[in-house]
Amino acid sequence: MAVTEDSAHAEAANNMEVMQAKTNKAELLRKLELGVVPDHEIKQLIRHELDRRLRWGYKSTHQQQLAQLVDFAHSLRRMNIADEVDTLDSNIYEVPISFLRIMNGPMLKGSGCYFPHDSTTLAEAEIAMLDLYCERAQVRDGHTILDLGCGQGALTLHIAKKYTNCRVTAITNSVSQKHFIQDQCIKSNLTNVEVLLADITKHDTSHSFDRVFVIELLEHMKNYELLLKKISKWMSQDGLLFIEHICHKTFAYHYDPLDEDDWFTDYVFPAGTMIIPSASFLLYFQDDVSVVNHWTLSGKHFSRTNEEWLKRLDANVDTIKAIFEASLGSEEAAVKLINYWKGFCFSGMEMFGSNNGEEWMTSHLLLTRK
Repeated sequence: MAVTEDSAHAEAANNMEVMQAKTNKAELLRKLELGVVPDHEIKQLIRHELDRRLRWGYKSTHQQQLAQLVDFAHSLRRMNIADEVDTLDSNIYEVPISFLRIMNGPMLKGSGCYFPHDSTTLAEAEIAMLDLYCERAQVRDGHTILDLGCGQGALTLHIAKKYTNCRVTAITNSVSQKHFIQDQCIKSNLTNVEVLLADITKHDTSHSFDRVFVIELLEHMKNYELLLKKISKWMSQDGLLFIEHICHKTFAYHYDPLDEDDWFTDYVFPAGTMIIPSASFLLYFQDDVSVVNHWTLSGKHFSRTNEEWLKRLDANVDTIKAIFEASLGSEEAAVKLINYWKGFCFSGMEMFGSNNGEEWMTSHLLLTRK
């Protein structure tokens, strides 16, 4: 009887702790939405959660570390190619172009940029990263190019302008992104670009391409085996696939909260919509493609990218507020979205700046078709 009562008391105490954690988390998120948490406190809170993630991710022995990675790779093979794509797009990527023109650089590159020098500007860093993609993918004038998950078309438009004999096919599942890229092609008199509106997980084509680019799309997929099998069919016999993905240098994981106290993990990206691979993770998915080269970039580049975005956001808050208010229909919603994007930038700054850029970073891979 005593054992039963003790168990009941322990369970009740645990339930109370869980409820308190949920209450504390909800209150913090409410304050973040209102913008009443000072910037330095936000950074401290993020660093605390990142430290917890590192303690969770690093294992005490190499064998345990390897087993975690292999087990995780095997688990993804039992999943769909992707989940929750519509939720992710509606919450994060369908934002007014006028806002992106303020926060991003002139190319509207929504992923990491490359800062070879301290004096490099955001505009220069956008071009530097796009040129790095083309160099590492060995792009040549006259190639057929496929840009999967093309965003606002930074890479598509860069290649179309720089390599005028290339034919570029861009795929997005965002209507606004498609229209924006098409408008830019008209303004720049580009006739070598085709933009397709499609869900990559369901898309199919009989065409093959000399170069296929997958830039920061992999993180929102689940079953890498099925995804790479699909992409391999779109590569020409001598074609190359270039992939960029963010990663942790050692471990891979579903980007889900660690526990009830973890407010940070699903603050930017909804739970269930993202994976953080390890730097070497794709080496476990060479069923239909083969890795022929592999690079990593210090997380300092992506941290600096987010820092530059935040500077532009902070310098134009009133203008951005008017844009969001016109789009969303209320001042309250506009303020909430501004603070969301500030949190987005802080998250990237702190995460990729951890340990001087040597924890979370960017991975580049070049692959051939088997």
